[in-house]
Amino acid sequence: MESFERFEEREMKQTHIDSWIVFVVFFVAALPAVSSGPPPTDAQARAEFDAFSEKVSQAQAELFRGRSAPLKALFSRASDVTLFGVLGGRGEHGWDQIAPRLDWASTQYSEGALTIERIASYVDGNLGHVVQIEKVRFKVPGQSAPTLLEIRATWVFRRERDGWRIVHRHADSQLKRQGPAKTGSES
Repeated sequence: MESFERFEEREMKQTHIDSWIVFVVFFVAALPAVSSGPPPTDAQARAEFDAFSEKVSQAQAELFRGRSAPLKALFSRASDVTLFGVLGGRGEHGWDQIAPRLDWASTQYSEGALTIERIASYVDGNLGHVVQIEKVRFKVPGQSAPTLLEIRATWVFRRERDGWRIVHRHADSQLKRQGPAKTGSES
């Protein structure tokens, strides 16, 4: 029969090993989102983030002209990437679903022009987001009359080994307020 001291010592070693395994698993899981090299300064990170956000806006404008490639080039290829586009549906999860959805979406627009009203943006380290109102004037392919679409949109960006990438977009056209009317004290 094993003594209590030997049992306790064996259990402590097992617990130590289990904790080490958990640490290694979490460390390895975090590697794809970690940039190589030293972390940027706050000002440098903000400048890089703002430049990427502008690049996304330009690529999105191309989508509304019928070209998906520029926007697709900015999406992460990680398995956790998501898209809830303004054209509805349950949403896409993973690059293998997002790429064809962007290709299809680009066929729904032509001659688009995009204007953006930035509501908020935030960046901290390797993660940032942008909230904005997007106004798109475009033509449905095969039709001559222009259409105006107003969109509420949230973008989430992550710095990966090769730079900033889009990891989430949620967009809808629900700009009309639901519920009770605003009072003078609400903003």
